[in-house]
Amino acid sequence: MRFIMGVDIGGTFTDVSAVSSDGSVYTAKAPSTPQDLTQGLVAGLALVAEQADLTLTELLERTDKFAHGTTQTSNVIFTWVGATTGLITTQGFADEVLIMRARGRVAGVGLSGRRHLRATDKPPQIVPRHRIVEIAERIDHRGKVLVAAERANIEAAVEHLLAQGVESIAVCLLWSPENPEHELLVETVIHERAPGVHVSLSHRLAPVVGEYERAATAVVNAFVAPTVEEYLAHLGACLNGLGLTVPLLILQASGGVTAAEDTVPIHTIESGPAAGMVAIRALAQAIEQPNIIATDVGGTTFKVGLLVDGEWQVARETIINQYSLVLPMIDLVSIGAGGGSIAWADDNRLRIGPLSAGSEPGPACYGWGGTQPTVTDADLVLGFLDPDKFLSGRLKLRRDLAESAIRTHVADALFDGDVVAAAAGIRRVVDAQMGDLVRKATIERGYDPRDFAMAAYGGAGPLHATGYGASIGIRTIIVPHAATAYSAYGAAASDVRHYAQRSVPKDIFADEPALEAAYVELETESRQLVRQQVVSDEDITCSRWADMRFERQLHDVRVSLRGTDPSAPVAKSLIDAFVTRYEALYGSNAVLPDTHPVLLRIGVETTGAIAKPDLPILAEADTSSDVALSSRRNVYWPEASAWRDTPIYDGTRLTRGHQVRGHAVIEQPGTTIVVPADAIASIDRHGNTIITLGRQASTDEEQGL
Repeated sequence: MRFIMGVDIGGTFTDVSAVSSDGSVYTAKAPSTPQDLTQGLVAGLALVAEQADLTLTELLERTDKFAHGTTQTSNVIFTWVGATTGLITTQGFADEVLIMRARGRVAGVGLSGRRHLRATDKPPQIVPRHRIVEIAERIDHRGKVLVAAERANIEAAVEHLLAQGVESIAVCLLWSPENPEHELLVETVIHERAPGVHVSLSHRLAPVVGEYERAATAVVNAFVAPTVEEYLAHLGACLNGLGLTVPLLILQASGGVTAAEDTVPIHTIESGPAAGMVAIRALAQAIEQPNIIATDVGGTTFKVGLLVDGEWQVARETIINQYSLVLPMIDLVSIGAGGGSIAWADDNRLRIGPLSAGSEPGPACYGWGGTQPTVTDADLVLGFLDPDKFLSGRLKLRRDLAESAIRTHVADALFDGDVVAAAAGIRRVVDAQMGDLVRKATIERGYDPRDFAMAAYGGAGPLHATGYGASIGIRTIIVPHAATAYSAYGAAASDVRHYAQRSVPKDIFADEPALEAAYVELETESRQLVRQQVVSDEDITCSRWADMRFERQLHDVRVSLRGTDPSAPVAKSLIDAFVTRYEALYGSNAVLPDTHPVLLRIGVETTGAIAKPDLPILAEADTSSDVALSSRRNVYWPEASAWRDTPIYDGTRLTRGHQVRGHAVIEQPGTTIVVPADAIASIDRHGNTIITLGRQASTDEEQGL
């Protein structure tokens, strides 16, 4: 028996998903270990090996694909503990990365935060002014060398930075995407003078117009690279020592994998959530549901992504810790709301997050030393969680500690000491926060959430989905098979993927041959890079995209040519796609008939198909769902403001065709599914739980569906 393996390390838990050659799916969750992430990863692998009745070495020796989504890059950025970094830039541009286009104070800050401008501030300087060095050189916008870079000048700049103990150097020179020879010369000098120092060149990372964004991308990559590269080397050696014989594949924020030695560190930011979107796309294809709102509730964050017509969207620009970066990244929005999010009283208001108890010390009910009340504590007090079955029984939850934490920090301050009312309030508030984020990801982007099904995964997603889904008019909620470790499953289901992009002259729209040639050049480059990952030509596909705007406007819109007529002129296809998308975002009346679209940037997404697991196909049920009824217990349902004697189902005994009517709770390994009174949960052919809410559920019941 052979295995395809996926791993996702989150802020609270490390998830592992292994799919065997006979279609069996094994999942496990182990607490993440921030001091050494490989420890939690190996612990999760050991749990999967135990489930498969193998030793850890036997499991790894039988693994044909090992894909890993990591939070290491995010950890470095969000804790500001990275390499001592220097920057070499063109004379006169040293302050650009510090000025941050004058928007650094509010970049990525919500509307409520911007209203209090005096309370905002720029982020910590990754590269302080004394570690930024200018060199005399100049290249124009056509790539012509106006002032040649002199080696002696570069050597002096490098020595100045080395004297300050830099471990990594970013290089961002003016117009290097049009002519990179000066940046390449700087790289050569650094390698000669300091072979152990990491070098990040802006033209390789972000070959686009926008000096600040290009510089910020190079600087952040330089900041995280030494730590990430050391981690990947350590992990690879660890896994090889335990028996892994295939290459270690690392998931990128774009949703594809690449070999560990070819990984660009900054491209792994938020790779775990990207893996979840990979799994959602596989799900969409299997169940023929092209429009899905993906919601991932972990221990620390709540993330939302959209699948529209079977495809995810890629963000044009990514803001991480107030730095604006240019990198290929699946478009996801998130807030600090998850199972470990801390509840607190603030001026007679109940607040949830963004601080999280994480895995150390964890929610109060874990008994690991945490004293702050969390969402998990509230769910336990309300009866949604069985204290003896958390993490498949490996962690016994302490209701007394949960009640004490809620009473001390929330109930006494806001609910006259009523712990149950406080716990219900915590659940309502966090569900409302999640619902608001789904609205932001849909309505504010021109989509009606009622036109989508919603998928809920992660350890706490199925536990809260009916709460935040119903509030925005969702009728169908899908809890995928193996939902608790769905991002890990997505890593296992990922392909090799490469994004190439470049800025183009505005007048290229009028030159169809030049525009086509520019796309072909990017496709050729991307195909070659994907081919290097041992992918055959027949398994490689390319799709084109572009960033556009109307002239004299500032809002850029990304459009895709996927699915358009390949024989049509490229310029016309781009304009038609842009107008359609612009109308969806801003309304048809916003399009001015005499205003012309402007092409800013073109890009190519290249995919190389590699081994992926198949979704299981279940046999039809030959008994009623009562066979899975394991017990009953009192559960407090906040929407009813009452305790209800609630049937509890063993999800592992539910199979294709089974139905569960609410109120009910379905317990799965690693997660719990809540079915409210007005809903029906059905098991489909792949083992997914399909929850139909409200009026639609009543109609289905009347029709016997």
